[in-house]
Amino acid sequence: MSSYFLSQQGVFGATDANTQNSQNWMSSFMGLSSIFAVLGLISQSHVGSSLRLFILGTLIETGRRSCYWIVERFRIQYSITAQFNEGDPAYEWILLFITQERVWKRSREFVVTANNSERKWAVKTASDPTVVGSAEYVPTYQAPQLFRWRGHWMEIRRGNERGGNTANGVQQTARIYVTIYTLDMNVLSNLVEDARTRYAEVNRPNVVIHLMNTRIMNLNNPWNSVKRKTRRPLDSIILPPGQLDSLVQDAEEFLKSEDWYIGAGIPHRRGYLLYGPPGTGKTSTIYALAGALNLEIYSLSLASNNVDDSFLQLAASTVPKNGIFLIEDIDCAFPSRADEDDELAMPLPLNPNSMRARPARVITLSGLLNVIDGVGSEEGKLFFATTNYIDRLDAALLRPGRIDRKVEYALSTTEQTRSLFTRFFPVSRFGPEFDSPGSGEKETTIETLAADFAASVPENEFSTAELQGYLQGHKMSPVDAAGGVVAWVEQERVDRKAREEREEERRRKIQMRMQQHHAPGGGGVVGGAESSGMGMTVHKT
Repeated sequence: MSSYFLSQQGVFGATDANTQNSQNWMSSFMGLSSIFAVLGLISQSHVGSSLRLFILGTLIETGRRSCYWIVERFRIQYSITAQFNEGDPAYEWILLFITQERVWKRSREFVVTANNSERKWAVKTASDPTVVGSAEYVPTYQAPQLFRWRGHWMEIRRGNERGGNTANGVQQTARIYVTIYTLDMNVLSNLVEDARTRYAEVNRPNVVIHLMNTRIMNLNNPWNSVKRKTRRPLDSIILPPGQLDSLVQDAEEFLKSEDWYIGAGIPHRRGYLLYGPPGTGKTSTIYALAGALNLEIYSLSLASNNVDDSFLQLAASTVPKNGIFLIEDIDCAFPSRADEDDELAMPLPLNPNSMRARPARVITLSGLLNVIDGVGSEEGKLFFATTNYIDRLDAALLRPGRIDRKVEYALSTTEQTRSLFTRFFPVSRFGPEFDSPGSGEKETTIETLAADFAASVPENEFSTAELQGYLQGHKMSPVDAAGGVVAWVEQERVDRKAREEREEERRRKIQMRMQQHHAPGGGGVVGGAESSGMGMTVHKT
């Protein structure tokens, strides 16, 4: 009985186990059926469409990135890429190359500006290349362009990268990337040399002047403004005989003597100081010399409050070799005694909160000397400085090695005055001789009029700029110019005397203010300034 019971229990136990397994299998089947049912439901709904679009987009983006990765690997392995940064001379070379090759000829976006001396490398719009319009059309140069040059495929693209902070926010630095599909570095060298040669040829009739805008100065692009001026012939600079020729020969010899400087262990640099009264031709000489020697000018003014020692060092270090680094009115970096007296004599305001701090002297003598001949100085370029007042300059600045040659510019001599007249009225335009109005009997020559003109102008009293201004008013009549100069001289003397009297009166008032300022009690002016309201006197504290 017991064995029967046990056997029956075993049978029923097995049956229960089979039943449980069947139930588990059915549960699993029902679970899978539910999933398939849900998937089928999804496939028939908007959720399914969105999911399919998501998967499709993922596949497309993955394919795009894969293609980009493959292309970049190909670029790295089988191409050369060069970067040109704005502010570097090579940037100007490649920009002109792009313009002449009409790489962006399919551009549809332009910046239109009126013609001026600022260089923009605009595209030609007229069918006749000799036609000069009144506006320039500068492409925005955003889309990459593929073109062929001397049998090699190249791609050029332009980008802007974040630069330094400026007074107007963050400055963008423009860059041009040139990719050449070759592994031969000679192709890149030939491209750069071709661009440089074209640049030199285009600018042959002009003098290129690089300027700095300190309000938008970028550390990667300090020389952010480029202008062009027509070259000035050397014979248009009226100086004493031999002075200009000697200066040009000295600069030319310096440029050719780099090996000698290196062999002698002397730093390859040359400094010039041109000093003298205003209007005597100092700046004009530098422009004429730059044109004669095919040099570019990098001009910096120290009069701006934004210029400090670090800015000056940056400016000097970014001037390329065989360039002219020009600082005009170098004495402006160091205020004169008269300027300091003017500041001391200024009345102090009644409201202390409205007092403005005097501008700090941000250029130091040591900083300037370090730029000229210190560790931070650059070699291989010409340094020119101009000043109207050489006596304001420190003796340390004028010693040899910093300023190697000082050239004085004086007021016009009799010979300069005569040469200026013949320059204004050349024989080629007026003829060797012509009838003088009212003479009736004899003919007057240009040489005769020039001699009369020079004899009527006192020597060393007027600058060539003043005489030039007078002659411009009579540029079509040399007879009137020679005949009216005596009256002009007298009027100029009267005007000068009036200006001197006004200046003397201004100085006298300044002296009175200074005396009141330093007087005990200081009554009568602010600092001690007297306020008329309620009889209250306000004294400086």
